[in-house]
Amino acid sequence: METQFSLFDLLILIGITQGVITGILLLNSKKNRRSNTFLALALFSFCLLNTKTLLHTLHLWDTNTFRFFPNGLELALPPLFYFYLKSLVNPKFSFKIKDWLHFIPFSLSQIYAFVVYFSVLGTTNFNEKDAIAASLRFNDMKQLDEYLLLISIGFYLFYGYKEVRNYKKWLDNTTSDSTFPDFRWLRDIFRLSILIGVFLLINHSLDIFFHLKNTSILHWNLLTLYITFLIYYLGLKGYLQPDYTFSRTEIPVTNISPSNTSNIKLSETVAQLQKIMTEDKAFLNPKLNIYELSNMIGISQKNLSSVINQHFKMNFRDFVNKYRLEEVKSKLDDSNYKNMSILGIALECGFNSEASFYRIFKKATGVSPKKFIQHRKGK
Repeated sequence: METQFSLFDLLILIGITQGVITGILLLNSKKNRRSNTFLALALFSFCLLNTKTLLHTLHLWDTNTFRFFPNGLELALPPLFYFYLKSLVNPKFSFKIKDWLHFIPFSLSQIYAFVVYFSVLGTTNFNEKDAIAASLRFNDMKQLDEYLLLISIGFYLFYGYKEVRNYKKWLDNTTSDSTFPDFRWLRDIFRLSILIGVFLLINHSLDIFFHLKNTSILHWNLLTLYITFLIYYLGLKGYLQPDYTFSRTEIPVTNISPSNTSNIKLSETVAQLQKIMTEDKAFLNPKLNIYELSNMIGISQKNLSSVINQHFKMNFRDFVNKYRLEEVKSKLDDSNYKNMSILGIALECGFNSEASFYRIFKKATGVSPKKFIQHRKGK
């Protein structure tokens, strides 16, 4: 049968090539070695998965060597992305023997695929190949894999979200150091992953209820093109990330209910806290954390966190940054600082990251620092 190479095939090949190159770059990068390894493996899996489409569009499926070729790597992708997220937000994370349990469904599926492939490889008659595969319930098992993939995507999205949320909770309630990554861009990965699940759900629904697969595979080709885009986006995004080398010291910070704060002298603690922040200006320390602040006041981190959460209605990080912002605004209005850059003032007030300062300032005031100055001068 004559093979026709289409624009669709070209786009898939470009995506596969880019994914392989980016995966190799990630494996050889000195930044984020552990997390980049999981991302690279996920990219390689995506690339191999896309070759499944090429087997059909290039009619390689109708050859003896490639019919029933075992490249079903779908079930490896969700746990690989989960461990990518987990290793990003937990710098001390190490892959343990028990973690291999997450790849049991993929391993069983792939072993089965190899059994089918080698069972049919010995015959060149396609009708016989299909009959052998049918006797091994090939179509039923592939359908089961697709359902398991949908469940797996939901499961690992949920637990990946929990990992990121726990990190954000730790960050907000523990340190005011703005050099710590907030991983806001990870929301894009969640959105794109959810979209894959939606794609799969819609495509399977179209095939089950409308038998669309019998007349067209356009909906599956669209999914393949989306995966091609995903390979490009994730590879580029992952490779361009800075080195997230940071120490995540686990300081026990948990909220307690108001009924458990009866033994805390609330008004006295609030007064001490305000004095330390307004008079001693503890917020000028760019690496101030809740452990240091609790030692200054003489109460536990848990009780200090509770006071800040309940009395000031904010987390520790926002509480400290509120004082820093007020100090910045005060100096922006002070003629003694007119020759100092905005960033210079921000650094002097306790911020130690330009990007986070501008983001926090705009979130609090609704305008950029430059527009804030212009507005003040216009009064």
